[in-house]
Parts: sequence; C-alpha cells; structure tokens
Amino acid sequence: MKSSLPTIIQQELDFLAYSVAFNSENVLFVGGGDGVNHSGVKNQLASFTIDKENKKLVRIDSLLLSEKEDCPMSITCHPQLPLLAAGVNSSKDNSKQENNLNCKLFQTKDNKITLKQQILANQSKATAGYQQKVIRYSKGGNYLVTAFSDGKVSVLNTKDWTLVFQVLQFKNLQDVDFDSKEEHMAIATSNSLIIISIKEKGKIIQVIDSPKLNKQTSCEIRAVRYATLNEQETLYAVVNSTSKGHGFICAWKLLKGQEYPVVKPRTASVSRKNITHFSVSPNGDILAFVSNDFSIHLIDIQTFKPLLKVNQAHGFAITDLVFSHSGEYLATSGADNQCKVMMLSNINEYLETSDEYNQVIYGVLDMLLFALLMHIIVQIVDQGN
Repeated sequence: MKSSLPTIIQQELDFLAYSVAFNSENVLFVGGGDGVNHSGVKNQLASFTIDKENKKLVRIDSLLLSEKEDCPMSITCHPQLPLLAAGVNSSKDNSKQENNLNCKLFQTKDNKITLKQQILANQSKATAGYQQKVIRYSKGGNYLVTAFSDGKVSVLNTKDWTLVFQVLQFKNLQDVDFDSKEEHMAIATSNSLIIISIKEKGKIIQVIDSPKLNKQTSCEIRAVRYATLNEQETLYAVVNSTSKGHGFICAWKLLKGQEYPVVKPRTASVSRKNITHFSVSPNGDILAFVSNDFSIHLIDIQTFKPLLKVNQAHGFAITDLVFSHSGEYLATSGADNQCKVMMLSNINEYLETSDEYNQVIYGVLDMLLFALLMHIIVQIVDQGN
C-alpha cells in the first residue's frame, strides 16, 4: 500500500523568492531579489513550465530588473490575458519627485517576460518602511488592487489604468481580495475586516471586528479570501491568536441577493502555530495554509478537517503560496532561494490511501478493544463463580 506524499518539485534559484503566480496555462512566474542591493543578488522575474513526466521545472525566461529599485515583493497574473503585474517601488530619487511608478505591467506572451507599462498606483514613497504588500487582479481581470505597508490601497480599472475611486488608507493593513462578482472588496487589517463597495466608489459597507475566540483569546486578522463552492460564495479569514500562537479560520457565508451584512462566522482552530499565508483552490474545495514553522497544510474547506501536512516544506520563511488556475498545482516561494510545486493531480489517490490506512488502524484498534472487553467479562464471570 502506497502512503507517500504527493510529488513535490523543488527548484533552486539564484535569488531570494518573494512571490509566485500562475498564468492560465499553468506556467509559473517567480519574483524576487535583494531590493536596492549591494549584495550582488539581482532583482528579477523568471518563468517556468512544469515537466510532469520528469517531475521538474524548466526555466523559460528571466528578466533582470533595476538594482536601484525594490525587488518584486508581490506579483499577479491576469486570469485570461498574457499579462503580469508586479509591485515594484521605484528608486528613492523618483519617489522624492513623486514619480514612484510602483506598479509595473509585463507582457508574458509565449511565456517571455517584457516590460509593457509602468503605472503610478499611489503616492506611497519608495522607502524601506513602505513595501508593497499586495497586488491582485479581480476574478474577471477588470480591476487591479495594490496595497502598501503604509496602509494605502488603490483600485485601478485595467481598461485604462485609471483609479476607480480615491486612494484609501487603513491602519495595520494585512491583505485585500475581490469577490467573484467584482462588486466588493474585503480589506483585512489586524483588527477588522472592512467590506468596500466598488460600484459605490469605495463606500464602506460593513466593518467586521476581529473575533475574540472563547470570549478570552485575543486575535489578529492575517489574511482574507473569497471562494465559491457549489455556487455558494464564502468569505474566509485567517485569524491568529496574539498570545497562544494558534491559527484559526473564520468563514462567513454570503446570502444571495443580500450579501451584507454578514453575521457570526463559522470558526475552527486549524493550527497550533500562527498562520502566515493561505490560499483557496479554484473550485473552492481545498484551503491551503502555511504556518510559521515552515509547514504546509491542506484542509477540507467544508469540514475544516486536515487532509495533508508537509513538515519543513522550506528551510527558511515561506513567502508566498498559490494554487494554479486549474487547481492541479500548489506553489510556494521561500527565503531559502527556492520555489516548490506540489502536484495535486494525485491528491485524491493519496487521500484515499490515507483513508484506507486509517481504516486498517481503526480495525486493529477495534479488535484490540473487543479482546480487552472479552477479557474483562471473563474475569468478572470467574470472580462471580
């Protein structure tokens, strides 16, 4: 009986990897470097195809970026078009002149990477303290959001690259995501989830305070995602305990026709360590997350029950986690100069094998308990006689 983990492809890189993204054809893009560097490590973007037969990544192209600018801390691929957007702060000189073209668009036709356009997403200055935390396309590709560690959030219309509404700013910004209809955004701060209406030009629809689990455990929100399973859209958030180091998942089901306000979430403890990143599979049935002990976890999104755990998936901090558009792969990047791809095409076989193994164990335990029970009954009968 096989019980090995799903195949994990490992790729050594010549740069520190901060971000990963798949295009619609399952080509993997990796961004990273050493920023405004003096170490000799280049800032760059690289593309890879996945050789399933030989279980390896094959580099297609690389593009070196300026040493005077930050490295791409976050990248995202358009859901249909051969376009990649990267959050890259310009040089400090340009920033001082209020010319921080901090959103760069790359053409990825034939999986070759070429710079297409540079955009001023907002006026956040390119200093060591203000990094781009999030860049993400909406589900249909009509909008692009960028978010900075100074709390500024910009939403751009991808048809003309103009701001959809005025730049917003929030304290302790963590993450941003679009809903499936491209009508709302969820903005995660440490203390709350803020629901924004895109059609109503950035109007705040609801503020969801960070839950206090068990009415005692103080928590902070780490990340947020919308996901749809069987036509039911749900808002998910990662919430970490500030004292005990546990990680929780909170889920708010959105009602059709009246999505907001959402009410009390379904909550489950899923990790004994704080969670740093998470992602949901395209068909909405599997949730993957990374904890701060560098392990990767897959859980059933309906039951929150664990499906798979990979210990020490990277040697240093895991910097990003993303499913491919097909759901066939799960990619991670790390501060250990590696990116890894887990092949999920055989995940069902692995889970079935695990279930069979568990059934055997439970069967043996049942027989042992039955034998113990019979022994106790015999002892009682003998004592009675």
